[in-house]
Amino acid sequence: MKISKNISNKNKNIACVTGRVTSSADRRIASECPDGTAQFSIVAPKGIDYVPQMNDNSVVISSENERLCIGVRRDENLYQIKTGELALYSQGGAYILLKNDGTVIINGQTFSAEE
Repeated sequence: MKISKNISNKNKNIACVTGRVTSSADRRIASECPDGTAQFSIVAPKGIDYVPQMNDNSVVISSENERLCIGVRRDENLYQIKTGELALYSQGGAYILLKNDGTVIINGQTFSAEE
């Protein structure tokens, strides 16, 4: 809350838009947004690294000074996760699910908290 207030107080011209990823490499993407195609830096929580896939729907915030891809829109729940659960997955099919009951599923193999 404090962060969003600081952002809005410092710069009234911040916009959030979505656009289709047209290329991605290293820590930058190109995305087609309503105001044209542009390059954006990728933002992620510390400890998580990702590069969006082609045609993903990027979510971009922009100010007068900088444009940042803060994630990609996910319209489908590929692993039927519930509120409070987490899915990590790759384009190649590898996945890790963290379930509310304490189990971890890695590529179909289930591990429980007792193990």
